[in-house]
Amino acid sequence: MKTAVTSYGNKITVNKKRVKISAVNVVATVIFAVYCLGIIVPLLYGFSISLQTRAEYINFAYFPSVPQFKNYITAWRDLDSMGNSVPVMFLNSLWFSFGTVIVNVLCSAFTGYIVAKYKFPGRNFIYYFAIITMMIPIIGALPSQIKYVAALGGYNSPLYVLVMTLGVGGSFIIFYSTFKGVDWGYAEAAFIDGAGHFTIFFRIMLPQVIAPMSALALTDFISAWANVETPIIFFPDLPTLASGLFNYETIVIKQDIFPTYYAGLFTCMLPTVLLFVIFQKNLMDIQIGGGLKG
Repeated sequence: MKTAVTSYGNKITVNKKRVKISAVNVVATVIFAVYCLGIIVPLLYGFSISLQTRAEYINFAYFPSVPQFKNYITAWRDLDSMGNSVPVMFLNSLWFSFGTVIVNVLCSAFTGYIVAKYKFPGRNFIYYFAIITMMIPIIGALPSQIKYVAALGGYNSPLYVLVMTLGVGGSFIIFYSTFKGVDWGYAEAAFIDGAGHFTIFFRIMLPQVIAPMSALALTDFISAWANVETPIIFFPDLPTLASGLFNYETIVIKQDIFPTYYAGLFTCMLPTVLLFVIFQKNLMDIQIGGGLKG
């Protein structure tokens, strides 16, 4: 604590705090810096490969002498999986990703709202059933899932989205907890004014959970777009960009056309990267809450 005198004769007190840098902070900073470099450097090198010629890749060039942007055109035109071109795989990725988001988020919102706000026999059973199903290992449930999807006509069909996302799971738990925190006074006031159940849900309750809803939609879309295993297992004849490029890897190794292949990989990554850049605040800062405001 020090006292200083200004040019006008006034005395001001200056409180200087010493910033202590502990060894733990230094070690943590170094670890995170190495982790970030471990992610960024391979991505940058992969992008560099996508702009190289075949000869430059064989000679392990770090940077292309002349960027070959035509590799992206070649990837869009020539890469295929089981006779499906990149545009077809792109459309498959769209219906799979958007279908998963729409069906999963809306149905989870409906179910979470009803179980959280309405009292009826079996509501607790639904909640605990959702928790138990989340505890079952994926590998253990896979054979039964395949039989279940095939029995309902969802195998090798876009109907898979309806068959597998119409259920209770992690999204249901999030919506259940969110609606639990929304004060029921909103609905009671609307009931007095003559509003129905659907009006209360869509016009009063649903707007209260827009933040977690949008965040779940974004994460579901990114997860579905990058999903490789599900298309290969449940609709192998309808490859998405992720699964199609994975299947094409054996041909790439035989023909040694890695620059074009990397261009296809970055084409597949582009939508998810753009979504993350645009909506990163929604993904990182999810505010779940509700209540009456005076």
